[in-house]
Amino acid sequence: MPFFYIPEFHADTRQISIEGDEYHHIVHVFRHRENDTIQFTNGNGILGEATIHSITKKQLTLEIPTYREFQQSTPPISVAFSLLRNKNDEWLVEKLTELGVKTLYPMVTANSVRQPSHNPIEKFKKTAISAIKQCENPWLPVIEEVRDLKDVLQVLKSRNIRPLVASEKDKNVFLPDVLPDKTEPVCLLIGPEGGFSSDEFALFEENHVAVYSLGNNILRAETAAISAVSQLLLQYLEQQPNYI
Repeated sequence: MPFFYIPEFHADTRQISIEGDEYHHIVHVFRHRENDTIQFTNGNGILGEATIHSITKKQLTLEIPTYREFQQSTPPISVAFSLLRNKNDEWLVEKLTELGVKTLYPMVTANSVRQPSHNPIEKFKKTAISAIKQCENPWLPVIEEVRDLKDVLQVLKSRNIRPLVASEKDKNVFLPDVLPDKTEPVCLLIGPEGGFSSDEFALFEENHVAVYSLGNNILRAETAAISAVSQLLLQYLEQQPNYI
């Protein structure tokens, strides 16, 4: 059964009115009628069931008999990624949302092949919403504004989040080697199609940013992001089997 996105729902809500896009999906796309049961996520830690109480031409009313509330596991996973061409960054956002990444930092780097288009964050958010509905994810990731790499590093420092760079540069250093403390919040930095520049690697060294390898093959940027998150997720699952 598909999930729907109802961000207005809170733990003390028992009845709620829906209109706009989600009303259209429920009534016109999935053709639900009064007394049907639907499932939903609010993107803030809750999955629930709702019964359609009434439907008008522009809105419907839901009654919420039951829901489950999830606590966000710590440390949360963050990823900073360079903007990619051909909507590959939207695909990246979709897959990282499915994997449970909690914060995404889009960035522009020296070898970025495109600059921010009109309202890219809104496009990324729509992609992420679609992903949590498909995979029954109770958490919608926070998608930050597009920043330059240097500014991303400054933001991470201000939030006490340690950046880690996935690169083919250091073949014999792997994620467990640079992750001694699994309770420390980290952000995985993923470069563009052309990789990070020599000046950017100098910036990493200046800021004591650890660099590690994802393996012996050269990966596309979006593949590197999925591989990096999967490896980090495994580290957390080994110590927290219920990590979400």
